[in-house]
Amino acid sequence: MGNKNIELVISIIIILIGAFVTSEVLRWIIKRAAKVNSSKIKVDPTNYTFLKNTISFVIYSVAFALVFYSIPSLKALGATLFAGAGIFAAIIALASQQAFSNIISGIFIVISKPFRVGDYIELSVLHRGTVEDITLRHTVIRDIQNNRIIVPNSKINSETIVNYHLNDERKKEKIEFVVDIDSDLDKACKIMKEEIINHRDYLELKRENSESDELIIRVIKIDNGAITLRAMVGSEDPDKAYEMHCDLNYSIKKRFDEAGIHFAKRTVIAQ
Repeated sequence: MGNKNIELVISIIIILIGAFVTSEVLRWIIKRAAKVNSSKIKVDPTNYTFLKNTISFVIYSVAFALVFYSIPSLKALGATLFAGAGIFAAIIALASQQAFSNIISGIFIVISKPFRVGDYIELSVLHRGTVEDITLRHTVIRDIQNNRIIVPNSKINSETIVNYHLNDERKKEKIEFVVDIDSDLDKACKIMKEEIINHRDYLELKRENSESDELIIRVIKIDNGAITLRAMVGSEDPDKAYEMHCDLNYSIKKRFDEAGIHFAKRTVIAQ
C-alpha cells in the first residue's frame, strides 16, 4: 500500500514537471519565432502572445485532468459530482461563466484586432496606456505612471476604445494660451511659433495629396479682456506629443515672462 502511494506521488510530480517543462519550451519556441518573424516581415506580436498563453492553459488543463484521474479518491468523487446533469450545469454556470466570457472575448480581440500589443489605447479617463499583454482572461495596460492596469477582456469588448496607434501613430496636440488683451499679439504669436518649430519632437504633418501644413498661430477667441491663441502641433506618436506639449508649456511661459506678455486674469463672477 505504501509503495502504491509513493508511485502515485511520483507520477503526479512527473506530470506537473512535464507540464511545466513542455509549457516553457513551447513558449520559448514561440517567442523566438515571433522575434525572427517580426524583424523580417513585421508580424503582429499580439497573435504570438495570445498563442503562448493559450498553449500554457491547454497544457496545464490536461495535466490537472491527468492528476485528477490518477488519484482514485478524486476519480470517484468526480464521478459522483458529475453524475447529475443538474450539478454539472450548476458548476459550469457558477464557476466558469465569467472566465469563459473573458476567454471568448480575448479570442475576439485577437481576431478583430481593435488594438495590438504595443498600441497606446484609451478605454476611459482612468484606463489609458500602452498594451503590454493580452492573456486568456485579461488585457494588461501600462499607464504613463508605469502602473499596470489589468482589465478583463469581457469588459474591453463592451467599451468604446480609442486607439492612438491605429493606422497612423502621428498625433496633433492643441497648444493654447490665454493672454491679456493689451499684450503684443504679434510678439506672442512669434514666440509660440519659434518655440514650437525649434522643439525636437515637432513634426510637420502632411495632408493627403497636399504639401506640409504650415504652422499657424490662430486667434480663436477674444472675450472679457482676454485673447486665446491656439496652435495644432504634430508629433510622431502620442508619447512624444504629450512630452512636447509639457515642454512647450514651460518654454513659452518663460519667453512670455521675458517679453512682458501677461496671461489674462480670471474673472470671478459674484453670486
